[in-house]
Amino acid sequence: MARYRRKSNRKQYATLLMFALIILACGVVWLCWKGADALSSYTGKNANYDAIILEAARRNQVDPRLLKAVIWRESRFDPSTRGKAGEIGLMQIMPKQAVVDWAKAKKRSVPYRGTLYDPEMNIEIGSWYLGRAIRRWSKYRECYVLALCEYNAGLTRANKWKPANPAGSVRQKISIPSTLNYVNDIMDRYESYKKTWKIK
Repeated sequence: MARYRRKSNRKQYATLLMFALIILACGVVWLCWKGADALSSYTGKNANYDAIILEAARRNQVDPRLLKAVIWRESRFDPSTRGKAGEIGLMQIMPKQAVVDWAKAKKRSVPYRGTLYDPEMNIEIGSWYLGRAIRRWSKYRECYVLALCEYNAGLTRANKWKPANPAGSVRQKISIPSTLNYVNDIMDRYESYKKTWKIK
């Protein structure tokens, strides 16, 4: 009887051990998958939204590589991201500013807040807003830098930072360190995408 119990106990331990190993293996696989996804998003190699980016960039006259760099910096490609000041989604659009301006320009009603998390809607509004800023500063050599200043810190500040000479430099005039970091990060990423993302 004692021998039977020992065998039964061994079988139970073996079953529990096998079950624990299966759970551990599943956990390791899940962590590797999530880690790879997070690394891909952080490094900017995420291609999940490339088709949407290309279409929105074409419609709104923005270089898709710049647009992707903005998305990388704003949200690391997480469509559910919410900013401290109420910014929403991939491009961290502001419901009471960019969204309202877009709706007026397109003669449409302002979209419901929940729809702003949708990648297509978010990228469409964000790319329109960025494209408008690029066109506003098009006579300046560093029009992308000024457009990014406007996107991040607003038109009033971008106006303060514009150089007297359109051929002049902008970055040394940016008085907010976080905006300067923002601009530098995006422009560095943009240069990287120009080398690595071959657009047909």
